[in-house]
Parts: sequence; C-alpha cells; structure tokens
Amino acid sequence: MAGANELHGLFEAWVRETPDRPAVITERARLTYGELGVGANRLACHLLQRGLGPGETVVVCTDQVPDLLVALMGVLKAGGAYAVVGPHQPTGHIGQLLEEAGANTVLTHERFRPSVDDGAGRIVVCLDTDADVIDAYSPEPPAAPCGATAAVLFSAGTTGRHRTVPAGHARLRAVFGSWAEVFGLRPSDVHLVTAPADTAAFTYGWIRALCSGGTLVLPEGETGPALWGRPFSEGVTVLDTDPVTARSLLDGSVPVGLRLVAVGGERLALDEQVRLQGRAAPGARLLNVYGPVEVTGCGTWFETDQLSGPVAEPGLVSLLGRPFPGCRAEVRKGEIWLTSPGDDGAFPTGDAGTLWEDGLLEFGGRLAHRVRVRGRTVDPHRAEAALAAHPRIRESVITTVDEDRLVAYVVPTAPSVSPGADAIRMHLTGVVPDQEIPAQVVTLGALPRNRAGKVDRRLLPLPAQRAASGGLNGKGGGATAPGPYGFLYGMGCVMLVVALPLAVLLTDVFWPGSTDLTYVPAPWSWLFRGLYAAEFLTFSVGLAFLVAGRPLMRRQGRSRGLTTAAHLAIVWLLVSWWPQDNFYRLAAKTDWERQAALVYVFNVPLMIAAVVVAVYVTRRPGTAATE
Repeated sequence: MAGANELHGLFEAWVRETPDRPAVITERARLTYGELGVGANRLACHLLQRGLGPGETVVVCTDQVPDLLVALMGVLKAGGAYAVVGPHQPTGHIGQLLEEAGANTVLTHERFRPSVDDGAGRIVVCLDTDADVIDAYSPEPPAAPCGATAAVLFSAGTTGRHRTVPAGHARLRAVFGSWAEVFGLRPSDVHLVTAPADTAAFTYGWIRALCSGGTLVLPEGETGPALWGRPFSEGVTVLDTDPVTARSLLDGSVPVGLRLVAVGGERLALDEQVRLQGRAAPGARLLNVYGPVEVTGCGTWFETDQLSGPVAEPGLVSLLGRPFPGCRAEVRKGEIWLTSPGDDGAFPTGDAGTLWEDGLLEFGGRLAHRVRVRGRTVDPHRAEAALAAHPRIRESVITTVDEDRLVAYVVPTAPSVSPGADAIRMHLTGVVPDQEIPAQVVTLGALPRNRAGKVDRRLLPLPAQRAASGGLNGKGGGATAPGPYGFLYGMGCVMLVVALPLAVLLTDVFWPGSTDLTYVPAPWSWLFRGLYAAEFLTFSVGLAFLVAGRPLMRRQGRSRGLTTAAHLAIVWLLVSWWPQDNFYRLAAKTDWERQAALVYVFNVPLMIAAVVVAVYVTRRPGTAATE
C-alpha cells in the first residue's frame, strides 16, 4: 500500500473512491481507475518477484499509451523510480539514455526488445509476451518499501546534452499541490495532454490529471484542429500543451467546455497570449507556465488578469508572471533563479529576466542563445521578438554562422506572404542596433523542434553563401564581399602557395643533409623524393588549414571547445611530419636521449591528436554542451 508521502498514494485514493471513473482515454482504448490500479498492482508484484529494489530506476520504453501508464504506476507501486525513453530513436541513443538513467530493468514490448536489450545484463520485461505471467499475480497493491525518487526526468537538451534530473515523491506531491491550487483542478476535469510520453511535460500532465481524480486524454498521432472533432476528445476541459499546438488547436473550433489552457515549453509573447485567450470560450483561462525540469516544471505562471495596466509593445514582451504557491523567483545579475515547493535551494535557470515593480517576472531570452559576432556579444531575444510580431511572420530564430554573420530564420504566416530582406531590415531598424540586424534571412516552413516542442537551433540548416555585398547591412551592389572569413580563406591560399617552396628551402638550413640521396640507388631514391614532396605539401596544407580551417569546421554544428581542439589536432597531424622526419633521419639509433625526446614531442601528441579528431568525427552535432 502506498504511504502518506508517496506520489502514487494520491492516485490510489481515487482508485478506492471512484474505481469506475475513466482514468485514461485514447483513440483505441480506455482504462478506468480500477482497471489501471489492478494492472499496476500485478505489474508491481512481477517487478518485485524479479528482484526490483526500493528506489531502483526502471526504464519504460513503449509507444502503447495505456500500457505505458500501467507501467509507470506499476514501477511506483513496486517502490521504484521510472524513466521514460521513446522507442523510435536510434538504437545507440536509446542505449545511452539507459546508461544515463542508471536502469537495470526495462519495461517494453517485444518488437522493441532489440533496441533495449544490448547485452548489458538488464532485466527486460515485455508487457505483451509476458502478459500471462503478469496477470497471474494478485490484483491487490503490494506492500513494498519505496525509495525517495519517483521519476528520473530528462531535460530538453536544446543547449547541450540531455541531463537526468531525479524527482522525488515529496517534491512531486508538493508541486502537485501548487498546480492544483493555481489550476483549480477538479475530479470532473478531462485533461488533454499533448506532450510526448518521453518528455518531462508528460509526467507533469499525468500527475495533474490522475492525482486529482480527473480523466487523462492522450492523442496517439498528430494533433491539430481536427483533434477536437474526434470522439475520444469530447468533453475536454483542460488543455495541457505547448505554444505551437495551442495555436493549432485554438485556431480551430474550440470546445465550449474548455475552461483552462496551460501552455508550457517555449514562451508566449503577450500579444499572442491575448489573441489565444480570445479564441477560447468566455470565462476560460489561458496560463503561460514556466519552470525548467530542474524545478519539476513548477516555477511561475502568468495570465492576463495579473496585469495592472496596459503594456507598451506587447509583441516584444513575454511575461512569466508570479511564482506558484511555495515557489520563489529571483533575478540575480540578470538571470532567473527558481526555488520549487519543498526545496531549500535556488536553481539558476539559464534564462535572463527582469522583475517588474508590481512583482511580475519578464522573460529576457536564453543566456545560451547569445552569440559572438566579430568579437561582439549579441543577444538575439529582442530582435526575435520583434520579428515574431511582424504581421507576416509566425516565428523566428536568429543565430550566427561562423561567428561572422547573423542569420534570421523566419517562418511566414503563409508561403505566399514571406517578407523580403528589405522589409525585415526596415522592421528591425530602430528596434535593435544596426550591428544586431541579421545579415541574411532564411525562410523555413517550420522551425526544427525536439520531442518537448522546443526549437532546436542545432538543427537549423546552414544558409547559402552570401553573394551580395554586406547582406542586409550592405549598401547594395553586386560585388562579392569576402568579409573577415573570406580574408582568412584568401590568406590560407597564400599560405599554401608560399609555405611549399619555403619548406623546401629551409630544410637544408635547419637539417643539413637530412634529404641527401647521393648514395641511395634507384628506384628507392625516387620513393624517398616522393616522401619528401608529400611532407612539404602536407606541411603547407597544415599551415593553410591553421588559418582558414576553423570557420569550415564551425559550420558542422559541434561545440566551440571541441571544434577548436579538433582544428588544432588536424593542424598538428598535417604540419608535424616535415620537422619530425627530418629530426629522425639525423638522429642516431642509439641516441636514446634524442629518440625519447622525439617520441614525446611528436609521436605522443600525434596519438592524442588522432583521438581528438576521432571524438570530433563521431560526436553528433549538438551533443556537446553549447558554450
């Protein structure tokens, strides 16, 4: 039986009180509270029989929604902590997430077994093929000790690697109390949660629904305006979603009974929140909810009723509002710090913010999205907000390419009304400094997003090379403008031409006699001449790559630190053969002091350089932390 402080105790209370009430509804299935409780009890007994200990993490990897909820509840009732991993990912990435979650047990379906059973000795329970064994256990809840952690959540990973964040029973119960107070949760509510199951937002959604006695409605396919017309979504009173899906659903035929829309993930501009609020039924509430996974999604909330008066330029303002009950929000040196209910420590969110005199918190952009352009730090947040307020632009992202030029990626409201570069320049002039106006514009049908619905800047396509002078900031004309990196490319070509003959001339100056082939017979002398020519050419290529190679490598999307290390490693792999071989040719075989020195000056660094290049090549773009 669940204890008084355990998260699933809230759910079990509703199982006892309303066993026949619908708990989970999808297009193809529905479970009552009683059916969900019995299925979870039997699975919990099976997990305990397989040796699951208190607090051990169990990964749930399936796309079958009803079974997934049974699995989550079963893990909690067995005293474990769950982590959800999406099955439709590269096998190697699934294995990495299993390692990061620290799981020794996996719940899945038979068709996903090859993706999760990597031979590491984990216990794999298939919810379909093991169903007869599981169903043989008692339908009563087991008496199992419970660990402190209820769930292991994954951060969205938009600015680096996914981080695992443990969420304890005590915290989740505390944040549920905060959500229940602000949202006004009722047992009669029908919650439509659109977040994918392997995101933290899904955990928040099911807790709000099932711990308050409500009904959880989960779409199993794409969402859109047509979702409201499907029978399984009838009677929805609470919509829990992200801004993109909210726009899509609220621009359709909105159900009259919809009383609350909670929007999380990306931020909403004030003017759009007002517009979406107007699309809902009279009296319905629309909340902009803010809180990263480190505070279990419970930080601040905003609705337009919190405003004390009109706001100038609402299209440029995104308000995060006030803290949830039990939470604290501070701004320290321009960065937002949050404290969730039941926690003593504050967490830096990585977001800039401003605290208004009336206590409202304003979002000021991601600190990690600030970029360096020609030695200048640029914060694209205000320009992005200004572009999003353009009547012909739905969304926008501004970032840098090669630390040389700002590029704006815009999604027009319709393909036929995409604004031109001149219109965008005019729109931003006077809003941001001229140096922060993008030099190039790329039109997209949609911005790339991750599973959590957040824009993933690492997946933005590389723009075409500039052909016109100066891009948006130029004065016109058709001349090619090489820019600072064009200058570096030119210098690289000069280095390639100059270094080759220079290396030939300096060889006999630095290493007299090292290339003397007087007593070497043919054809061996020609083989050695070919070796010397290759060394000269490689040295020249290395110097050219030192000057001009890094901008090309930066276009691959990997982190600056890894790119710099790989750039220098490649340079060393190219330039070191010329001096190394000349030193070796003049060193006596028994000159152990010189031989050891050459090994540690050349050979060992070459090995290290090769390892660095291997890491760079095998590391997927965006998996290293963004600087």
